[in-house]
Amino acid sequence: MFFRAYGYGLKRCAREKYLMFWNILFPIILGTLFKVSFGDMNEREFMFQQIPVAYVEEEQSQQEFETLLTELEEENQLVKVQKVSGEEAKKLLREEEVKGIFWNGSSITLTVTEEGMDTSILKSIQEQYEKTVGAFSEIAAEHPENLQMVAGNIAKQWNYLKENSITNRNMDMMSDYFYALIAMNCLYGCFSGVNCAVAFKANLSALGARRVVASTNRFVILLADICAKITAQFFCTVFGAMYLKYALKVNLGDETVRILLMILIGSAIGVMTGVFVGSIGKIKESVREGLCIGVTMIECFLAGLMASGMYQLVETYAPVINRINPASLIVKAMYSLNIYDTYTRYNQCMLGLLAITVILCIGSYLMVRRERYASI
Repeated sequence: MFFRAYGYGLKRCAREKYLMFWNILFPIILGTLFKVSFGDMNEREFMFQQIPVAYVEEEQSQQEFETLLTELEEENQLVKVQKVSGEEAKKLLREEEVKGIFWNGSSITLTVTEEGMDTSILKSIQEQYEKTVGAFSEIAAEHPENLQMVAGNIAKQWNYLKENSITNRNMDMMSDYFYALIAMNCLYGCFSGVNCAVAFKANLSALGARRVVASTNRFVILLADICAKITAQFFCTVFGAMYLKYALKVNLGDETVRILLMILIGSAIGVMTGVFVGSIGKIKESVREGLCIGVTMIECFLAGLMASGMYQLVETYAPVINRINPASLIVKAMYSLNIYDTYTRYNQCMLGLLAITVILCIGSYLMVRRERYASI
Protein backbone atom coordinates (compact mmCIF):
# COMPACT_ATOMS: atom_id res chain seq x y z
CA MET A 1 0.00 0.00 0.00
CA PHE A 2 2.85 2.37 0.80
CA PHE A 3 4.40 2.12 -2.67
CA ARG A 4 1.04 2.53 -4.38
CA ALA A 5 0.36 5.68 -2.38
CA TYR A 6 3.92 6.81 -3.08
CA GLY A 7 3.34 6.44 -6.83
CA TYR A 8 0.06 8.36 -6.63
CA GLY A 9 1.90 11.09 -4.71
CA LEU A 10 4.49 11.44 -7.48
CA LYS A 11 1.73 11.72 -10.08
CA ARG A 12 0.04 14.48 -8.08
CA CYS A 13 3.35 16.35 -7.87
CA ALA A 14 3.69 16.22 -11.65
CA ARG A 15 0.21 17.74 -12.05
CA GLU A 16 0.82 20.66 -9.68
CA LYS A 17 1.98 23.15 -12.30
CA TYR A 18 2.40 26.14 -10.00
CA LEU A 19 4.72 24.08 -7.81
CA MET A 20 6.76 23.13 -10.87
CA PHE A 21 7.13 26.83 -11.66
CA TRP A 22 8.46 27.75 -8.23
CA ASN A 23 10.63 24.65 -7.93
CA ILE A 24 12.09 24.54 -11.45
CA LEU A 25 11.49 27.64 -13.57
CA PHE A 26 11.90 30.34 -10.93
CA PRO A 27 15.33 29.14 -9.66
CA ILE A 28 16.52 28.80 -13.27
CA ILE A 29 15.35 32.33 -14.11
CA LEU A 30 16.93 33.75 -10.95
CA GLY A 31 20.20 31.88 -11.54
CA THR A 32 20.35 33.17 -15.12
CA LEU A 33 19.81 36.74 -13.91
CA PHE A 34 22.59 36.29 -11.35
CA LYS A 35 24.96 35.06 -14.05
CA VAL A 36 24.07 37.90 -16.42
CA SER A 37 24.42 40.49 -13.66
CA PHE A 38 27.66 39.23 -12.15
CA GLY A 39 29.30 37.75 -15.25
CA ASP A 40 33.04 37.50 -14.64
CA MET A 41 32.95 40.00 -11.76
CA ASN A 42 35.08 37.76 -9.57
CA GLU A 43 37.81 37.64 -12.20
CA ARG A 44 37.60 41.36 -12.93
CA GLU A 45 37.36 42.60 -9.35
CA PHE A 46 39.17 40.10 -7.16
CA MET A 47 41.68 38.24 -9.34
CA PHE A 48 45.03 39.81 -10.16
CA GLN A 49 45.56 40.77 -13.80
CA GLN A 50 48.72 41.79 -15.65
CA ILE A 51 49.21 45.55 -15.41
CA PRO A 52 49.15 47.22 -18.84
CA VAL A 53 51.96 49.77 -19.11
CA ALA A 54 53.42 51.84 -21.94
CA TYR A 55 57.19 51.94 -22.47
CA VAL A 56 58.90 54.84 -24.22
CA GLU A 57 62.59 54.59 -25.11
CA GLU A 58 64.41 57.93 -25.18
CA GLU A 59 68.01 58.96 -25.81
CA GLN A 60 70.61 57.44 -23.46
CA SER A 61 68.16 54.70 -22.53
CA GLN A 62 69.18 52.05 -20.03
CA GLN A 63 69.17 48.57 -21.53
CA GLU A 64 69.04 47.00 -18.07
CA PHE A 65 65.62 48.52 -17.36
CA GLU A 66 64.19 47.21 -20.63
CA THR A 67 65.57 43.77 -19.75
CA LEU A 68 63.89 44.01 -16.35
CA LEU A 69 60.49 44.83 -17.86
CA THR A 70 60.83 41.93 -20.30
CA GLU A 71 61.53 39.57 -17.40
CA LEU A 72 58.59 40.91 -15.37
CA GLU A 73 56.32 40.43 -18.38
CA GLU A 74 57.42 36.98 -19.56
CA GLU A 75 58.45 35.20 -16.35
CA ASN A 76 56.56 36.92 -13.54
CA GLN A 77 53.58 37.98 -15.69
CA LEU A 78 53.35 41.13 -13.60
CA VAL A 79 53.14 43.71 -16.36
CA LYS A 80 52.02 43.80 -19.99
CA VAL A 81 54.36 46.17 -21.85
CA GLN A 82 53.52 48.14 -24.99
CA LYS A 83 56.59 49.73 -26.57
CA VAL A 84 55.32 52.91 -28.26
CA SER A 85 56.25 56.50 -29.01
CA GLY A 86 55.74 59.30 -26.50
CA GLU A 87 52.60 60.71 -28.14
CA GLU A 88 51.00 57.31 -28.51
CA ALA A 89 51.82 56.49 -24.87
CA LYS A 90 50.05 59.67 -23.70
CA LYS A 91 47.04 58.76 -25.82
CA LEU A 92 46.88 55.28 -24.33
CA LEU A 93 47.06 56.75 -20.82
CA ARG A 94 44.28 59.24 -21.52
CA GLU A 95 42.08 56.50 -22.90
CA GLU A 96 42.89 54.35 -19.83
CA GLU A 97 44.34 51.61 -22.01
CA VAL A 98 47.43 51.54 -19.76
CA LYS A 99 47.96 52.27 -16.08
CA GLY A 100 51.18 54.21 -16.51
CA ILE A 101 54.09 55.19 -18.77
CA PHE A 102 57.73 54.28 -18.18
CA TRP A 103 60.12 56.79 -19.78
CA ASN A 104 63.55 55.20 -20.27
CA GLY A 105 66.25 57.85 -20.70
CA SER A 106 69.17 59.01 -18.64
CA SER A 107 66.84 58.38 -15.71
CA ILE A 108 63.69 56.30 -15.32
CA THR A 109 60.48 58.26 -14.85
CA LEU A 110 56.90 57.10 -14.40
CA THR A 111 53.72 58.92 -15.43
CA VAL A 112 50.36 57.91 -13.91
CA THR A 113 46.95 59.58 -13.68
CA GLU A 114 45.42 57.90 -10.61
CA GLU A 115 46.37 56.14 -7.42
CA GLY A 116 45.71 52.46 -6.80
CA MET A 117 47.27 49.05 -6.35
CA ASP A 118 48.48 48.89 -9.96
CA THR A 119 50.19 52.28 -9.85
CA SER A 120 51.76 51.42 -6.49
CA ILE A 121 53.31 48.32 -8.05
CA LEU A 122 54.62 50.36 -10.99
CA LYS A 123 56.14 52.90 -8.59
CA SER A 124 57.71 50.06 -6.65
CA ILE A 125 59.34 48.75 -9.85
CA GLN A 126 60.79 52.16 -10.60
CA GLU A 127 62.04 52.79 -7.05
CA GLN A 128 63.59 49.36 -6.62
CA TYR A 129 65.36 49.63 -9.96
CA GLU A 130 66.82 53.03 -9.03
CA LYS A 131 67.98 51.73 -5.64
CA THR A 132 69.55 48.69 -7.28
CA VAL A 133 71.42 50.78 -9.86
CA GLY A 134 72.64 53.12 -7.12
CA ALA A 135 73.80 50.19 -4.99
CA PHE A 136 75.69 48.66 -7.92
CA SER A 137 77.43 51.95 -8.65
CA GLU A 138 78.47 52.40 -5.04
CA ILE A 139 79.69 48.81 -4.61
CA ALA A 140 81.55 48.87 -7.94
CA ALA A 141 83.39 51.97 -6.81
CA GLU A 142 84.22 50.86 -3.25
CA HIS A 143 84.19 47.02 -3.20
CA PRO A 144 84.33 45.64 -6.75
CA GLU A 145 85.28 42.17 -5.45
CA ASN A 146 81.75 41.79 -3.94
CA LEU A 147 79.93 42.80 -7.09
CA GLN A 148 79.09 39.27 -8.26
CA MET A 149 77.78 38.16 -4.87
CA VAL A 150 75.57 41.25 -4.57
CA ALA A 151 74.25 40.75 -8.09
CA GLY A 152 73.08 37.24 -7.17
CA ASN A 153 71.30 38.45 -4.02
CA ILE A 154 69.58 41.32 -5.80
CA ALA A 155 68.34 39.03 -8.58
CA LYS A 156 66.35 37.08 -5.99
CA GLN A 157 64.53 40.24 -4.91
CA TRP A 158 62.92 40.84 -8.31
CA ASN A 159 60.14 38.34 -7.65
CA TYR A 160 57.33 40.85 -7.20
CA LEU A 161 54.41 38.51 -7.55
CA LYS A 162 54.09 34.77 -7.18
CA GLU A 163 50.73 33.13 -7.70
CA ASN A 164 49.88 30.87 -4.80
CA SER A 165 46.78 29.50 -3.13
CA ILE A 166 46.00 28.24 0.33
CA THR A 167 43.77 25.61 -1.25
CA ASN A 168 43.27 23.87 -4.55
CA ARG A 169 39.50 24.41 -4.37
CA ASN A 170 37.21 27.07 -5.81
CA MET A 171 37.11 30.42 -3.93
CA ASP A 172 34.88 32.50 -6.20
CA MET A 173 33.57 35.44 -4.17
CA MET A 174 30.30 35.41 -6.12
CA SER A 175 29.55 31.76 -5.38
CA ASP A 176 27.60 32.52 -2.21
CA TYR A 177 24.71 33.85 -4.33
CA PHE A 178 24.47 30.58 -6.24
CA TYR A 179 24.90 28.47 -3.09
CA ALA A 180 22.09 30.42 -1.43
CA LEU A 181 20.01 29.91 -4.58
CA ILE A 182 20.41 26.13 -4.23
CA ALA A 183 19.39 26.46 -0.58
CA MET A 184 16.30 28.44 -1.60
CA ASN A 185 15.43 25.79 -4.18
CA CYS A 186 15.60 23.08 -1.50
CA LEU A 187 13.49 25.06 0.96
CA TYR A 188 10.84 25.81 -1.66
CA GLY A 189 9.66 22.29 -0.92
CA CYS A 190 7.62 24.00 1.81
CA PHE A 191 4.89 24.62 -0.80
CA SER A 192 4.58 20.89 -1.44
CA GLY A 193 4.68 20.26 2.30
CA VAL A 194 1.76 22.62 2.95
CA ASN A 195 -0.21 20.93 0.18
CA CYS A 196 0.59 17.57 1.72
CA ALA A 197 -0.55 18.64 5.20
CA VAL A 198 -3.77 20.20 3.91
CA ALA A 199 -4.57 17.00 1.98
CA PHE A 200 -4.23 15.14 5.29
CA LYS A 201 -6.85 17.28 7.08
CA ALA A 202 -10.47 16.19 6.60
CA ASN A 203 -11.79 19.61 7.59
CA LEU A 204 -9.70 21.41 4.94
CA SER A 205 -9.90 19.20 1.82
CA ALA A 206 -12.12 16.59 0.21
CA LEU A 207 -9.09 14.34 -0.27
CA GLY A 208 -8.39 14.49 3.46
CA ALA A 209 -12.00 13.49 4.20
CA ARG A 210 -11.76 10.47 1.92
CA ARG A 211 -8.50 9.41 3.55
CA VAL A 212 -10.02 9.60 7.03
CA VAL A 213 -12.92 7.29 6.16
CA ALA A 214 -10.72 4.89 4.19
CA SER A 215 -9.70 1.59 5.79
CA THR A 216 -5.99 2.20 5.14
CA ASN A 217 -3.88 3.65 7.93
CA ARG A 218 -3.83 7.34 7.15
CA PHE A 219 -0.32 7.76 8.60
CA VAL A 220 1.01 5.30 6.01
CA ILE A 221 -0.59 7.44 3.31
CA LEU A 222 0.86 10.60 4.87
CA LEU A 223 4.34 9.08 5.03
CA ALA A 224 4.11 7.95 1.39
CA ASP A 225 2.90 11.41 0.34
CA ILE A 226 5.75 13.12 2.22
CA CYS A 227 8.32 10.79 0.63
CA ALA A 228 6.85 11.54 -2.81
CA LYS A 229 7.08 15.29 -2.17
CA ILE A 230 10.70 14.98 -1.01
CA THR A 231 11.56 12.90 -4.08
CA ALA A 232 10.00 15.43 -6.45
CA GLN A 233 11.68 18.34 -4.68
CA PHE A 234 15.04 16.54 -4.77
CA PHE A 235 14.90 16.04 -8.54
CA CYS A 236 13.74 19.62 -9.10
CA THR A 237 16.67 20.97 -7.08
CA VAL A 238 19.13 18.62 -8.77
CA PHE A 239 17.87 19.83 -12.14
CA GLY A 240 18.43 23.43 -11.05
CA ALA A 241 21.93 22.65 -9.76
CA MET A 242 22.80 20.89 -13.04
CA TYR A 243 21.60 23.96 -14.93
CA LEU A 244 23.89 26.16 -12.84
CA LYS A 245 26.88 23.87 -13.31
CA TYR A 246 26.60 22.83 -16.96
CA ALA A 247 24.59 25.61 -18.61
CA LEU A 248 25.80 28.65 -16.65
CA LYS A 249 29.25 27.18 -15.90
CA VAL A 250 29.02 27.92 -12.16
CA ASN A 251 31.77 26.03 -10.33
CA LEU A 252 30.00 23.83 -7.80
CA GLY A 253 33.00 21.55 -7.28
CA ASP A 254 33.52 17.87 -7.94
CA GLU A 255 31.97 16.38 -4.78
CA THR A 256 28.83 15.26 -6.63
CA VAL A 257 27.75 12.53 -4.19
CA ARG A 258 28.03 14.78 -1.15
CA ILE A 259 26.23 17.61 -2.92
CA LEU A 260 23.38 15.25 -3.82
CA LEU A 261 23.16 14.06 -0.21
CA MET A 262 23.03 17.67 0.98
CA ILE A 263 20.29 18.48 -1.54
CA LEU A 264 18.30 15.44 -0.41
CA ILE A 265 18.38 16.48 3.24
CA GLY A 266 17.73 20.12 2.31
CA SER A 267 14.69 19.04 0.28
CA ALA A 268 13.45 17.02 3.25
CA ILE A 269 13.76 20.11 5.47
CA GLY A 270 11.82 22.20 2.94
CA VAL A 271 8.98 19.69 2.69
CA MET A 272 8.84 19.08 6.43
CA THR A 273 8.76 22.83 7.08
CA GLY A 274 5.63 22.99 4.95
CA VAL A 275 4.12 19.95 6.70
CA PHE A 276 4.84 21.51 10.10
CA VAL A 277 3.27 24.85 9.16
CA GLY A 278 0.39 23.11 7.38
CA SER A 279 -0.41 21.12 10.53
CA ILE A 280 -0.97 24.20 12.67
CA GLY A 281 -4.59 24.81 13.67
CA LYS A 282 -7.33 25.86 11.26
CA ILE A 283 -5.49 28.45 9.22
CA LYS A 284 -6.34 29.06 5.56
CA GLU A 285 -4.04 27.39 3.07
CA SER A 286 -3.06 30.75 1.54
CA VAL A 287 -1.99 32.01 4.99
CA ARG A 288 0.06 28.87 5.56
CA GLU A 289 1.81 29.33 2.21
CA GLY A 290 2.47 33.00 2.98
CA LEU A 291 3.99 32.04 6.33
CA CYS A 292 6.20 29.45 4.62
CA ILE A 293 7.47 31.85 1.97
CA GLY A 294 8.15 34.49 4.62
CA VAL A 295 10.20 32.10 6.74
CA THR A 296 12.05 30.76 3.68
CA MET A 297 12.95 34.22 2.38
CA ILE A 298 14.24 35.31 5.78
CA GLU A 299 16.39 32.19 5.99
CA CYS A 300 17.77 32.73 2.48
CA PHE A 301 18.39 36.44 3.14
CA LEU A 302 20.46 35.60 6.21
CA ALA A 303 22.34 33.02 4.11
CA GLY A 304 23.38 35.66 1.55
CA LEU A 305 20.87 35.30 -1.29
CA MET A 306 20.08 39.02 -1.46
CA ALA A 307 23.27 40.53 -0.04
CA SER A 308 26.79 39.15 -0.39
CA GLY A 309 28.60 38.76 2.92
CA MET A 310 25.41 38.50 4.98
CA TYR A 311 26.40 35.04 6.23
CA GLN A 312 29.71 36.42 7.53
CA LEU A 313 27.94 39.37 9.15
CA VAL A 314 25.52 37.07 10.98
CA GLU A 315 28.43 34.82 11.97
CA THR A 316 30.15 37.81 13.57
CA TYR A 317 27.23 39.23 15.56
CA ALA A 318 24.75 36.34 15.97
CA PRO A 319 26.49 33.02 15.17
CA VAL A 320 23.72 30.96 16.77
CA ILE A 321 21.41 31.93 13.87
CA ASN A 322 23.76 30.29 11.40
CA ARG A 323 23.63 27.08 13.47
CA ILE A 324 19.84 26.79 13.27
CA ASN A 325 19.22 28.34 9.84
CA PRO A 326 18.99 25.49 7.28
CA ALA A 327 19.80 27.84 4.37
CA SER A 328 23.00 28.96 6.11
CA LEU A 329 23.95 25.35 6.83
CA ILE A 330 23.49 24.44 3.16
CA VAL A 331 25.62 27.40 2.04
CA LYS A 332 28.31 26.53 4.56
CA ALA A 333 28.28 22.89 3.45
CA MET A 334 28.82 23.97 -0.16
CA TYR A 335 31.67 26.25 0.86
CA SER A 336 33.21 23.48 2.96
CA LEU A 337 33.27 21.15 -0.04
CA ASN A 338 34.76 23.76 -2.36
CA ILE A 339 37.35 25.31 -0.03
CA TYR A 340 38.55 22.85 2.59
CA ASP A 341 40.41 19.61 1.91
CA THR A 342 38.72 17.81 4.80
CA TYR A 343 35.05 17.01 5.41
CA THR A 344 34.90 18.02 9.09
CA ARG A 345 32.89 21.23 8.53
CA TYR A 346 30.71 19.57 5.90
CA ASN A 347 29.87 16.75 8.33
CA GLN A 348 29.00 19.28 11.03
CA CYS A 349 26.60 21.03 8.65
CA MET A 350 25.01 17.75 7.66
CA LEU A 351 24.46 16.81 11.31
CA GLY A 352 22.82 20.18 11.87
CA LEU A 353 20.52 19.66 8.87
CA LEU A 354 19.60 16.16 10.05
CA ALA A 355 18.81 17.50 13.52
CA ILE A 356 16.49 20.15 12.06
CA THR A 357 14.77 17.50 9.92
CA VAL A 358 14.18 15.25 12.95
CA ILE A 359 12.80 18.16 14.99
CA LEU A 360 10.37 19.12 12.21
CA CYS A 361 9.24 15.50 11.82
CA ILE A 362 8.61 15.09 15.54
CA GLY A 363 6.80 18.44 15.77
CA SER A 364 4.58 17.61 12.78
CA TYR A 365 3.72 14.18 14.16
CA LEU A 366 2.81 15.57 17.58
CA MET A 367 0.39 18.04 16.01
CA VAL A 368 -1.45 15.59 13.76
CA ARG A 369 -1.45 12.35 15.73
CA ARG A 370 -4.38 13.28 18.00
CA GLU A 371 -6.59 14.85 15.36
CA ARG A 372 -10.13 13.42 15.47
CA TYR A 373 -13.29 14.47 13.70
CA ALA A 374 -16.77 14.22 15.23
CA SER A 375 -18.34 14.34 11.75
CA ILE A 376 -17.23 14.85 8.16
